[in-house]
Amino acid sequence: MVAENKLPSVSQLQKLVREKTPVEIICLDGKSSRFSGLLKWYDGEAFHLKQEDGSEITILRSAVLGYRVKKAK
Repeated sequence: MVAENKLPSVSQLQKLVREKTPVEIICLDGKSSRFSGLLKWYDGEAFHLKQEDGSEITILRSAVLGYRVKKAK
C-alpha cells in the first residue's frame, strides 16, 4: 500500500482521514520520535493526530521524515 518513510500524496492523506486508518509519523529530530494515532486533518504546513492515549498533537511537515500505516493488532 504505502512505502515506509515517505511523504504522502494528497489522495493518500484524504483516504487515511476518511477511513480513520491508524498511522505512525516519524520525525526528523535526531531521536527517531514517532507519534501514532488517527490523522484528523492536514494542510500544506502540518499534520494533526489524535494519539492513541486520546491526546492530540500538531506536527509541522518540515519536521516529518515519513509515515507508515499501522497494522491492526
